[in-house]
Amino acid sequence: MDRRTVLRSLAITVWGMVLLPGCDMDLNKEQSVGLVRSLPLTAQQKKNLEKLVDTFLPKTETLGAADLQIHHFLDKLIANCYPVETQELFMSGMGILEDKAMKAFGESFFDVDQMQRESILMELDNEDDELEKNFYDFVKEQVVNAYTTSEYFLTNFTNYDMVPGGYDGCVTVPEEPFKI
Repeated sequence: MDRRTVLRSLAITVWGMVLLPGCDMDLNKEQSVGLVRSLPLTAQQKKNLEKLVDTFLPKTETLGAADLQIHHFLDKLIANCYPVETQELFMSGMGILEDKAMKAFGESFFDVDQMQRESILMELDNEDDELEKNFYDFVKEQVVNAYTTSEYFLTNFTNYDMVPGGYDGCVTVPEEPFKI
């Protein structure tokens, strides 16, 4: 390579790094970058979402859903992969969850203990109110789906191979090619 080619490549690289919007290192983690959005959740709703996923899959001998940051995943998943109607269902369901906790126990869903959170979720699972039932079924499905597709679950509880088939480095090559 000659000097001109090196300088031109260096200049393109430097200007590309300066001009790309995704390379801004001063962004807050909570801020959405590029096309990835988050739901418009308040700080209290974020805490409630964390406790909600922890209620469905609490920590036992294995890691729970909150330990695997499933609530952050659901925030991004619902905001970016579901239509507005589903997002509105989720947001209204989060409001219903908080209202039920305040009516039943006088505290936020985040502040009540595990047994009280489970009783609130059992109330949501009734067949009487279709909105509550849809919210419960949707969140339960998404939490279980996110947990069972996490790296932790796949590597520790399934027969997961990162590269199926493995690698055999020292294999003799036959003299004649294979015939199909």
